[in-house]
Amino acid sequence: MPSAPDNHDAHDYAERIRERLPRRLQELREGCGLSMCALWMKCGVSRDTISRIEGGDTIPGVHVLARENK
Repeated sequence: MPSAPDNHDAHDYAERIRERLPRRLQELREGCGLSMCALWMKCGVSRDTISRIEGGDTIPGVHVLARENK
């Protein structure tokens, strides 16, 4: 199966998310006055995962994004 071209709309949108998500997550977390540990406890995602997302090392999957707050 051929891959989508680099200029495809969905690919461009995904790249914009990949570029903006780390900083946006950090801004929102800090704006709520939460440490990484507090966010982990609130949403059930490990501190390491939050650190990797904020560092731009990983992008959360749908199962992480769809979690509800406890």
